[in-house]
Parts: sequence; structure tokens; C-alpha cells
Amino acid sequence: MSAELKQKKKLTPEEYLELEEKAEYKSEYWDGVMVPLHGDPPELVGANINHIQIVSNLTTLLSPLLRKRDCRVLPSEMKIWISKRGKFFYPDVVIICGKPHFVKDRKDVIENPLVLIEVLSGSTEAKDRAEKFWSYQTLESFQEYVLVSQDRTVVEQFIRQTDGSWRYLATIGIESTVTFETIETTLQLQDIYDLVEFEVED
Repeated sequence: MSAELKQKKKLTPEEYLELEEKAEYKSEYWDGVMVPLHGDPPELVGANINHIQIVSNLTTLLSPLLRKRDCRVLPSEMKIWISKRGKFFYPDVVIICGKPHFVKDRKDVIENPLVLIEVLSGSTEAKDRAEKFWSYQTLESFQEYVLVSQDRTVVEQFIRQTDGSWRYLATIGIESTVTFETIETTLQLQDIYDLVEFEVED
């Protein structure tokens, strides 16, 4: 039985945050329900080494490039609160420029991300592409969504336009470069995928 079904009573955001502080594993918050981030205990399985390596590479590459621009690059310990959808999510990488807007003075929850990056896995890809993206779009500060495949060298971007629509770009192949338009930063895919062990599909 899934963790969602085991939980009979819907939690308030405050109850979720209190439980999350004491939990042994991360859970997101979907409309009153705690959803384990990487599976259902006791069969909980964390992110695999490719996923972790890509997140580490992105954080290491972007941080020094953005530091002088008053921007922060934060790994997956930072929660995002989407008030219009009643959800707390843990993006893989969060980029904030300027002052973070903390939720109720908590230092682990913000509501003003500029760029969000998710590393896709088989268990999370559908939610990352659909409900998470739709929810993130309700945040006024949010301007660019980046999806990085952990199984092949593909980086996808959704960039908010002035009319509210989203422009889609796909960068494919280890020899390619990708430009994060919102933060005006270009990276080599070979650097994003450094030490990732899989057969590269060009």
C-alpha cells in the first residue's frame, strides 16, 4: 500500500512541515498528503548515482558563475512552496537571484525561484513534466524550467515569454552547449554529464 493511501487524515501545511523536520526521508506535500520523494518506505530507494552526479555537476558549475550576480544555486535540500496549488516540492536545483522570500521565516522554504532544474528519472519524469511544471508556473518569479535526462545527453528548457507562453528548446549530444537564457549562462553538456556512466546517444 502506498504512503498516500496509508495517510487517512489530510495534513495542513504546518503539520507537514513539522513531520518533515523529524522524518528519516524526504517527502513532498501534495494537497494535504505527504508523498515520499523517491519511493514508498520501507522499499524506499534514493536517487541513483547518475542523478546525484548531475545535480552535483550543475551546482558546482553554476555557483561560481552566478555568485557575482547576487544569485544562489541551491541543491535539493530547499523546498518550494506553491501556495496556489497547496504543494511543497523539492526541485533538484533551485536558482534564486536577489533576496530569497522565505515562507513564514523558515530558512528551508522559499517561494521566489527564478530557475528550477529537475533531473529526470523513470519514477519522477511524468510528474516533473506535468503536475510539477504546471504548479511551478503559478509562481510569478519563475522564468525557466530545465529538465536534464539522467539516461542520455539531453537537456530540455521551457522559457517564459512576455505574453505568458513558454518557449521549448532541446539540446542533444555530448558535444553540444546549452544556454540558460534567464541567467545568461552557457554550459557544455560534457561538463554537465562529467563522470556520468552511460552510453551516450548523440
